[in-house]
Amino acid sequence: MNHPKRLQRPRRRGYRTPPGVIYVGRPTIWGNPFQGRAGHCEAVKLHSFWLAGELGALTLERLRFSPGEIDALTRLRQRVLSRVHELAGRDLQCWCPTTALCHADALLMRLTALSRTEACDANRA
Repeated sequence: MNHPKRLQRPRRRGYRTPPGVIYVGRPTIWGNPFQGRAGHCEAVKLHSFWLAGELGALTLERLRFSPGEIDALTRLRQRVLSRVHELAGRDLQCWCPTTALCHADALLMRLTALSRTEACDANRA
């Protein structure tokens, strides 16, 4: 079975994303909404907690997000989760070096968790 992986998008002029690879950086729906609000590592951690539903409104308020931004993040998370299945079996591409933390890793972990849940549900049926 092919396990999806994260690839680094090169900054070469004229570069095209290979077929079957999905670019998950900004400004796509898959981009990290915390990038630019915190340092890189902190933004990746926030994205991971947010994606897992472990980042509540009070924490976001403490991080100086406005009520409107918190609502927008809630809606964005719902959209991301409703579409995350589109990434299944695909390699993901971002600008981050493959040796550094990246929000694409959190997306891949979410996909792994979903595929395990689906396998358990299929075994029960």
